Amino acid sequence: MADLLSPSTASLTDWPFSLDRTLGVPLGAQLRGQIEYGIACGELPRGARLPSVRELSQGLGVAHVTVAQVYKELLAQGLIVTARGRGTFVAKLPVTPAGPDLGRLHQLLGEALAQAEREGYSAAQVRGVLNLLLAQAERGPAEGGVSVLLVGLFADATSSYAAGLLAALRPGDRVQTVTLSELRQGQGLTLARQADVVLALAHRLAETQALLPGLDVLPVGFIPSQPTRAALAALSPLTTLAVVATFEEFLPTFLSGVKRFAPHVQALRATHIQAENLQATLDHCDVVVYATGSEVVRSLAAHKPMLEYRHIIDPHDIERLVLPAVQARRKDEPL
Repeated sequence: MADLLSPSTASLTDWPFSLDRTLGVPLGAQLRGQIEYGIACGELPRGARLPSVRELSQGLGVAHVTVAQVYKELLAQGLIVTARGRGTFVAKLPVTPAGPDLGRLHQLLGEALAQAEREGYSAAQVRGVLNLLLAQAERGPAEGGVSVLLVGLFADATSSYAAGLLAALRPGDRVQTVTLSELRQGQGLTLARQADVVLALAHRLAETQALLPGLDVLPVGFIPSQPTRAALAALSPLTTLAVVATFEEFLPTFLSGVKRFAPHVQALRATHIQAENLQATLDHCDVVVYATGSEVVRSLAAHKPMLEYRHIIDPHDIERLVLPAVQARRKDEPL
């Protein structure tokens, strides 16, 4: 457990937690959404210490049981970890090892040989099958590049993320996509099994792993895209802005992000796509900023300017996680 933790002892004032009691979103949902989004977008450093339940409860003015329940849910998702006597920490994401663990490979092959011997296969038979499998493996990625599968939430956005990722890879590599919804329906499982590298949204890693048992899945974080930041900065200060989130628990964090890139816009109204006041909010405002997954607002306010708050895969995660994993799967050059 020690390698998942950091000795950091940041205080509550170091963390971007704030609750907006005017939004009508349960305080526990707001807190969970801020931590989950913060981890996914790198605003909460991996391995850093989080405030204790008591510190958060007192600092934010919410019930102890509310904070405890939020931490319990995040623990179940694998987003945070606890260490007795040390506290609660943002879980570190796995880092692709610099080289293969030959000791582990020796153990795996030894177990396979022992099992084959128990079942009556001769050494010559094992050698022949192993040579065939090695030849097949060497022909695969060398001929068609490395295959990456990106598991996302929404098909259109995931395809956009994949296009950005593909630009960082070599010609001949390919990036395919599937959504969590499709995986739950049994679609895309063959793609996942055939992929050389499988990527998941950082805050949906546990769910993705549960749908793809036995496969190694790398989590990647996201940041707001440059066009999104530029479009928000270009808004007129006189704009009356509607901010529409897809998930209720992410509304406070989403609103905070919009304010960060458009601090000059003073008139904002925030809601989410399931809220009863959605249409009224859209009618009141002259520009709409909506989260990915809230495309329904296009038909509800078709005559008004629209801006999707789009993200991209964090370039740091591409450099630190994805590219080393892809390089490890190449068969045309030494590691």
